[in-house]
Amino acid sequence: MNQPKVQHTRITLRIPQPIQDKAKAKSQTEHISLNSFIVRAVERAIAQKGQQQ
Repeated sequence: MNQPKVQHTRITLRIPQPIQDKAKAKSQTEHISLNSFIVRAVERAIAQKGQQQ
């Protein structure tokens, strides 16, 4: 079964180096890319925001 195509957008994200280091380390322990880790974190934040309303 084909998945619907999702359009991707490239952004520049500025975060403090210590946060990047921790996110990178956590993504490595989960065996995913830093990009995937950040996307999942944003998805969780959006889902939580929707539950609070």
